[in-house]
Order: sequence, then structure tokens, then C-alpha cells
Amino acid sequence: MAEVAYIGEEKQRERMLADKFVCGVLGAELVEAGVGTARVELTLRPEHMNGVGVCQGGVLFSLADFAFAAACNYAEESIVGIEVSISYCKTVKTGKIIAEAKEIARTRSTAVAEARVTDETGKLLCVARGRGYALQPR
Repeated sequence: MAEVAYIGEEKQRERMLADKFVCGVLGAELVEAGVGTARVELTLRPEHMNGVGVCQGGVLFSLADFAFAAACNYAEESIVGIEVSISYCKTVKTGKIIAEAKEIARTRSTAVAEARVTDETGKLLCVARGRGYALQPR
């Protein structure tokens, strides 16, 4: 992976918590962030459910995408998503869901990360892989 200088946990956390949708509207909590890693948790509420009573796929996607962003945004440049694929494995109706992401490749201009979303018992709900582009600081 490309060598980049770490901006520090406080700045990394501040950058991610500015996401008003995932943190504010969905209610996700950034539990852990570091160089190339992140853990995000969300306690499911009735408004997270779709028409058939299970967690909306968009909620799972948003959690995985946010974990991906948190894992990759640890340097001065900002990583913005340019491609994501997701595979849904299992439904969930209640409890807490956890997204853990890990950066698996990085160059000067791109980053690739994988995120796994599980329920609180560890059952796999979905797996996502994302690729991001590095916007240079102004």
C-alpha cells in the first residue's frame, strides 16, 4: 500500500462525524477508527425496516459505505467513493448491526476496502467492496 501520513484519530473521527445522514438520520455510531480500519454500529429502529418488515438494504449499504469511508479517510487527502458492490446474505429485524471495514489496497490516487456487516451474534448480513478516489487537499 502507498505510504501516507496519518492525520490522527481525532481529525479522522471529526471528518467522519460530519456525515449528517449516517450519523444523524440513521443513528450510526463510529465506534473505532484507525489507519485503514473502522467499526460502526447501529441499533435498529422501526424506521430502518422495509415494507416486508426486515432491515432496508439501503440501511445496510449506508452502514457498509460509511465504514469504508471511515477506514480510508485517515490521511490528508479525502477518499470519495467511485464504485461499490454489495452482496446481501441474510435479513435482520431487530438488535444491533455492526460494520467492520478494512482498507486492502491503496495507491496515490485510489483506495480499495472491504466491509462486512453482521448482526450482534456475528451472523453475516452483507459484504461490500468499495473503491475510492483521493481528492488532494486544497
